[in-house]
Amino acid sequence: MSSSYENLAFQRKVNDALTAVERILAIEKKPLIAGDVEHTYGSKYELVNSVSNVAIIAYMNALEKIGLDADLLKAIDDSTPTTLCFDASTTCKFLEKKVVDVPMGGSHEDTLETKSTGLLGNSKTKRVSKVVQHIEEWHYKVETSWCVSIYSAADVAQKRVLKSRVGSTTLITQSKEMPLPEHKDHEPIELSLTWLMQQIDKTPQLTSNFRVNVEENKTKTPRRNDATQNAIDFADHLKGWCGSVSVFMSKLELDILHRHNPAMNEPKAKISLRKTCNLGEKIFNPVLPLMEEGEDMQKADGTEIEHKSVLRLQSSSSEGFVLSPNDITKLLNEHVNSMAAALAKVEKSFPPDAEDNIVAVSEATLSLLTVHLPHLCNNFLDSMAYVENMMEEQLTAAIGKRITADDLDTFVKFHNARLLCQGQVPQPFSHAVRRPEHTPVGLVSIESSDDEHKCIHTHTRVIANSTLKMPLNAATVLELTGKQYLHGWLNHRFERHHNDYQLVSRARQFSAYILVIGTMTGPNSIEPKDAIIIQNKDEVVIPLLLNDLPTAEEFKDAIKSLSPEQQSFARAYRSMQLQSSVFGCVVIQIKPQLEALLGLPQNALDKEMKLTQELMELFTEYQVPSDLLSYSGRSEGVALEDKLDNVRTNVKAVADVIEGEKKKQMEMAKAKTDMAIEHKLQNNFAEYSYEPQSMMMSCKEACYDDSSDYGGSSLASFSRSRAAPRMMARTAMAMSAAPPPMSPAAVGSSNMIGHRSLAKTVPTVASYSAKVDDAPQQQQPTRTEIVTDFKGRTDLSSDNGTSVAKSDGVDFTLLPQLLDVAVEKSDEASALRSTIIKTGQSWLRNRQENLLSGLKLKRLLADELKLEQNKAFDLLDALSRSGSLAIESSELHVIVAVTHCFEKDIIGTIIQDNINPIQKLESSTLLFASAIHGVDARDLIKDESELRRLEGQNPLLLKDSDEEDEMTRLASC
Repeated sequence: MSSSYENLAFQRKVNDALTAVERILAIEKKPLIAGDVEHTYGSKYELVNSVSNVAIIAYMNALEKIGLDADLLKAIDDSTPTTLCFDASTTCKFLEKKVVDVPMGGSHEDTLETKSTGLLGNSKTKRVSKVVQHIEEWHYKVETSWCVSIYSAADVAQKRVLKSRVGSTTLITQSKEMPLPEHKDHEPIELSLTWLMQQIDKTPQLTSNFRVNVEENKTKTPRRNDATQNAIDFADHLKGWCGSVSVFMSKLELDILHRHNPAMNEPKAKISLRKTCNLGEKIFNPVLPLMEEGEDMQKADGTEIEHKSVLRLQSSSSEGFVLSPNDITKLLNEHVNSMAAALAKVEKSFPPDAEDNIVAVSEATLSLLTVHLPHLCNNFLDSMAYVENMMEEQLTAAIGKRITADDLDTFVKFHNARLLCQGQVPQPFSHAVRRPEHTPVGLVSIESSDDEHKCIHTHTRVIANSTLKMPLNAATVLELTGKQYLHGWLNHRFERHHNDYQLVSRARQFSAYILVIGTMTGPNSIEPKDAIIIQNKDEVVIPLLLNDLPTAEEFKDAIKSLSPEQQSFARAYRSMQLQSSVFGCVVIQIKPQLEALLGLPQNALDKEMKLTQELMELFTEYQVPSDLLSYSGRSEGVALEDKLDNVRTNVKAVADVIEGEKKKQMEMAKAKTDMAIEHKLQNNFAEYSYEPQSMMMSCKEACYDDSSDYGGSSLASFSRSRAAPRMMARTAMAMSAAPPPMSPAAVGSSNMIGHRSLAKTVPTVASYSAKVDDAPQQQQPTRTEIVTDFKGRTDLSSDNGTSVAKSDGVDFTLLPQLLDVAVEKSDEASALRSTIIKTGQSWLRNRQENLLSGLKLKRLLADELKLEQNKAFDLLDALSRSGSLAIESSELHVIVAVTHCFEKDIIGTIIQDNINPIQKLESSTLLFASAIHGVDARDLIKDESELRRLEGQNPLLLKDSDEEDEMTRLASC
């Protein structure tokens, strides 16, 4: 739809014109604007044909007045390009210089007395003197010549002049400077008439034969097809040509006649070309989207009306609601009559061409026609936009509202629940973090970023448990043996607008878990990109960035003209893009893993909130080795409470060591400060006039203040300093040499001895980490050949001949490539694009610092996210004993995302492209769900009647497997 189209303004214009139409037509007929007449969809095609033919005939009526008459039309060869051209040139020649006496408006009177001796006596004579100004005038002869011509192909020399004129005038100025260039050839203004000539049938009479080919594949709607689009393009070009010629005529009047400035202030009499604008607007415009009601159609007169136009209207045998040919001929005759009346007024108002004038009848006639032709074009363009807007209004009236993308999303969810079998319907991506028969400790979901925060819906498939490898660093690789889920997210996008989504992770009070986000790099490996600890009512909002890749067809079209080397690079890079588009999200529960790490039975820490918090602080803040905290007994018959007491004792012992080291560090800092102050006082004692002791006390008070630069920090600030974790780690490693405690008393004494005897050892943190050589080596995946059919079934075969199981150990990174191949073969789903999901660089976290304060929102930037990732990785390293202890309480959520992209918004898709988005999304859903669930597309459909309906829409996707096998066998024969 045209961006300049205004529906209400156009309807008012048509309604105003209906008064003239009723006067022109028979009194018993009452045509209406098309939207007010009940009609069929085919009648809209007839309306477009009728309006387009009327516009073509009206164009030719105006061009005939320029000189493009019937004889010339018959002589034009429509098999070659035809061009209408406007040429103009201007010359300015100096004639002479004159001096003109111009009265100034004042006078001086003198009386002269003459003495005489005669009888009459003396005589008096009056003399009047006038004041004048001598003004120099420069006279120039200005000559303009223009012509409107037509020529075929590039044969400009053989052009035929339709209308031309040479006009001249004398231009007077009061300046030496030439008012215009001595000679100037203006840029030719050209218009291609090829399309217009192709719409004219020359046998046996000149008729307009425009018609939309409904059977053509590119024909979408009465407005959206090649024939109508070409007519719209010609109308736009004709408007531009007329506008350029009209601008030239206006400048002709402005640049030449307005420069005429004689000294006597007597400009040449002239009539402005603006008068032609008013006359051009009053000419009757026959290009109107009118229809007749059924009873009015029966009143059609069979007698043929005499036509006055240069073209006739081609008779049509189709029955419709458009005006009859006789009625249209009457409207076109009125157009010719009103245009002739306007031209007659021009001839009376402007001087004839024979006189020596720049602006005469020819210029006024051309100006009038170039004003009227754009009105015809505008009515045609608005009529085509009205037909499209009429369909949109009818659709809105049928539904009861103007449909939006959110409305379609709601319907798709409802439709999928009705179409697909139970268990294969997309479910909201909102998963509770919990153990079986336990209260959830948190929630992980993907939501929209708008005010509604709707969860996305994904096709979910539970994957058989397999070990997932997740490297923390070069020396540590974690093994996760928890549940694995495959999620297929089918998103849809209209135009270029992408909805914003976010990953939201929430934790309950006194609960904690670790969230790791990364990219799947193989069937059993993930590369972590981000990690964060979610605990104690934290709410972390992670923005997700969606990047749609080109479709397989677009990719092939883009590289087909590249060199083999460039194509090879592009294919390799696209393969990497497809594999990296698999988004992985790992949720690791902390309490179950702490129980396994400390040698405690399951559920032992369920009610130990304080102990759990202390353990997490020791692991994250001080990196204490887990061996110092775990249960040290070996008997299996020990009661649960005794095991917990043993762990509490170990935790207390390590905490005491940390407190002792803090105090020791404080005392050392104070001693150093005292020595520095005393040394400074001794050196500068003579400079002070008061007692040294008072000065020393004041200096100490200043140095031990919290804001002092010397070591007067509190214990809390010391615990957060960079030195504390390193020092505690060295002390904790020294304690590892002490024998394990068997009783609280023994534990306390043993640990205290360890503090004193081994405090001087300086082992590094890496001493208790696993070595690089001891880390499990990640097996390199072999190259895999992908074979897929239209039903989403996959057959993965490696180079060494071993088959890859379809149920266990699914290679998630191959799914985008499988979909890429399937989409390429399925025309119905060719708009599906693989989508890469990445996290944004700025996160939001709502955190409650303590139980008495409220939630505080904080934005986490790159540096803070790196610190959070380090904390999470340190805790994972401790929980897994640097990768030697498998993590069972984990969940892997793999998300494969594709986006169905529509070029226009939802209304434009339905009305302009004549596409049913529901039907397209049905095909995409079946294709995508078939690949995610690993089943035949036919098996996804719940109802047999729906299956038969969809087989008619997409037989290639829903082809029966037996039929396909038979066709394959016959083809091989």
